[in-house]
Amino acid sequence: MTNTRVLVTGATGKVGGAVAAQLLQRGVATRALVHRKDARSARLHAMGAEVVVADMLDIQQVQAAVDGVDRLFFNLPYHPHALDSAVSFAVAARRSGVQAVVALGQWLASPEHPSLMTRQQWLTDKLFQLLPDTAHVAVDPGFFADNYLQVLPFAAQLGMLPVPTGGRRNAPPSNEDIARVAVGALLDPHRHDGRAYRPTGPKLLSGADIADAVGEALGRRVRHIDIPPWMFLRALRVGAKQLGTDIFFQSGMRHYLPEDSLGTWEIGGPTTHVRDVAGVEPEDFLTIARRYVNAADTRRTAGSLLRQIGRFMLIGLVPGHRLARFERLQQHPQLAHPRYSAESSVWRNEHTETAEPTHYRFGAIEIPPVSVSRNAAAGSDGYLRNADVESGTQATVVARQSLRR
Repeated sequence: MTNTRVLVTGATGKVGGAVAAQLLQRGVATRALVHRKDARSARLHAMGAEVVVADMLDIQQVQAAVDGVDRLFFNLPYHPHALDSAVSFAVAARRSGVQAVVALGQWLASPEHPSLMTRQQWLTDKLFQLLPDTAHVAVDPGFFADNYLQVLPFAAQLGMLPVPTGGRRNAPPSNEDIARVAVGALLDPHRHDGRAYRPTGPKLLSGADIADAVGEALGRRVRHIDIPPWMFLRALRVGAKQLGTDIFFQSGMRHYLPEDSLGTWEIGGPTTHVRDVAGVEPEDFLTIARRYVNAADTRRTAGSLLRQIGRFMLIGLVPGHRLARFERLQQHPQLAHPRYSAESSVWRNEHTETAEPTHYRFGAIEIPPVSVSRNAAAGSDGYLRNADVESGTQATVVARQSLRR
């Protein structure tokens, strides 16, 4: 990685921020692309990042941001014109001779999905595959642990975790583990070229399992409530300002929720991709929950209790957005025969172990042996130090990869 410069998009976001921080901790020259300068970008600058402000939908600004970098971490903006951004970065990467692109995608990505964003994720993946002389690695997590922990205030004050699961299970990954896989691919992209990785947690969990972990982290009993999708969408509208969930996000979410009951997150999970790529075990949900609890004010006070009761009551009173009408007014392309991922033969052909080898990028693959000295120790970013990794046969890493979101 000597003299290698990496551009990280979405660098003030949760995953992008973790990618930038882990690269900087490893001494990698990092250019952080941000939408505007604020306290988050100031922290990156203080850590040693070169911070550039750019609109990811403006090809001229994108080209200026890409010039002079060798590798790119691309996080598609959640926007109805996201594909414009992907094309801009692909063009800029080709012009600038970028060596590798590691792109954050979706486990659901499919050309048949009713969600416009998910179809654009699929097209973005195919687009980067077309770049000649550029290594391409896809990192496609499923439903993040972070998503469940957005309702932590309800759990802390009311003792309940109101999230839809459809009675099925998931192995949710942490933002940090997703970043570890992306960074592992950025550090050695040609070793992972053409692969797709789905970071997951270490085991499949039910809604009750997740609530138990949150309860243990909080030090109180927490009960899971499997709320119906319509109620979850209303909750998104009520908490839109705090969560940053605009109506386009909500329109996509209404197409993701049915995947819960179809068991899409269970397919192929859990995987070993965090260990295979980053060399560390994935974080369990209790570890993740404790980090969120420690970072939040979860004290049980009368004021906090009343606020959460009020928010919960608003969910029943505030009508949901007319999302189908919104999509028509925004002229979102409508498929003749949309299919959820779990019901799509196209998706299954790319995401199950029985798929054709030319289409399936998540299966078992042998990666060249990596030897780890007996004294090797993980750094604060979760990686083994370069000085402790050498050629040999003391430890062989074999990527026995399953599937993702």
